[in-house]
Amino acid sequence: MRDRMPSEKNPTWHRLLAFDEVGVVVALLSVCGLLWLATGDQFVRPANLLQVARQASSYGIMAVGMVLLLSMGEIDLSVGAILTLVNIVTAVALREGMPMPLAVVVGLATGTLCGLANGLLGVLLRIPTIIVTLGTMSVFRGLALVLSKATPVGNFTKDNLLFSLGSGNVLGVPTSVLVMLAVGLAGHMILGHTAFGWRAQAIGSNAQAARFSGIPLDRYRVAAMTIMGLVAGIAGVMELAFLQSGSPTTGQGYELYVIASAVIGGTALTGGSGSVAGGILGALLIAVIRNGLVLLEFSAYWGTVVTGAVIIAAVAIGGWVKRKQ
Repeated sequence: MRDRMPSEKNPTWHRLLAFDEVGVVVALLSVCGLLWLATGDQFVRPANLLQVARQASSYGIMAVGMVLLLSMGEIDLSVGAILTLVNIVTAVALREGMPMPLAVVVGLATGTLCGLANGLLGVLLRIPTIIVTLGTMSVFRGLALVLSKATPVGNFTKDNLLFSLGSGNVLGVPTSVLVMLAVGLAGHMILGHTAFGWRAQAIGSNAQAARFSGIPLDRYRVAAMTIMGLVAGIAGVMELAFLQSGSPTTGQGYELYVIASAVIGGTALTGGSGSVAGGILGALLIAVIRNGLVLLEFSAYWGTVVTGAVIIAAVAIGGWVKRKQ
């Protein structure tokens, strides 16, 4: 009699491995447990946990767009710069007396146009988006420095709903976290329950086959980059609402954390599949690690080192899980 396969011996284990976010969930719970033991009640204090969630919200919001891009086999290195530019543009609009709702619309439109420009440049010039966004990263950040004159922009009225919500909570939950969850739900529906999401993943799985099946690759590429710009714009507005001023240094290095969030959450760098929930969980894991380093009195610069190590570990674990499947 032939030996049974591992999945036949233990169907529960097989179902667990089939859960796309199992790696990041195990990692998140493990790190939280270790920090609880190492810091006592410092880590698990409600105020600290809410701070971790708020810090994760910017990465998590942008990770939703990055999951969509990576599942198509594309990437955007300019997301941090777009966040910075939107932050500054919205702040300058408020400083010039523009009504708050209109200033927010201008900020979101700026992010959307940045994403559209990234997509069109890649399609028209026929060069990979990683190269396009490497260049536009400097362009967008430079524009933010020019508009702000390399100084914070905060001399505007903050007596409005945007700043009240940005620095406050709704039912004890930071507003930015609720925005992250709302963007995550929308991203999950788009990626997993619409023809756009299915075709985007088909492009990432096999672009040549997708082209032969009639999917307009260029149109989807531009659309996905535009969505990424809009999502980065949302994160930029929320950063402004929380910090109460625009800063040309906001968002520096965020591209690393956003890409790391998506990869740690189970989205393949090679394209073909993605997990929005995993991307948000990955953002939470990065925020927990950075918070833990502060509580353990390590230099904050170690956060970048640890994030890089976690990316390598996540990719390795993801490959192992897929082989087991």
